[in-house]
Amino acid sequence: MGAQLKIKGEIAEDYLYEFVNAHSGLNIYELSKRLRWSTGKVYNIIKVLEEDGLVKTIKIEERGRIKRKVYPVDWKELLPEDVEKALKPDESQLQKVKIEAVVAY
Repeated sequence: MGAQLKIKGEIAEDYLYEFVNAHSGLNIYELSKRLRWSTGKVYNIIKVLEEDGLVKTIKIEERGRIKRKVYPVDWKELLPEDVEKALKPDESQLQKVKIEAVVAY
């Protein structure tokens, strides 16, 4: 087996976050095995990432056992509210664009 990568602190959080983005839907045990980290370390970092709103976990039952699947939060959900509103035009703006398009045609 390969050498275990010793990563701590915020670097570990960043690394795990990127790993979850690349491997969405793995449970904590699977993440820990792939990274060769302890399940406790993975669980604690996932908890921090979830509190920060970067990932979400979904509890499911498989073969009588509860497992937590980990998914990254969609990038649109991470945007500040004002930016999110700017990306979603309101209905009056859409009507104006439609009317201008018909007139221009």
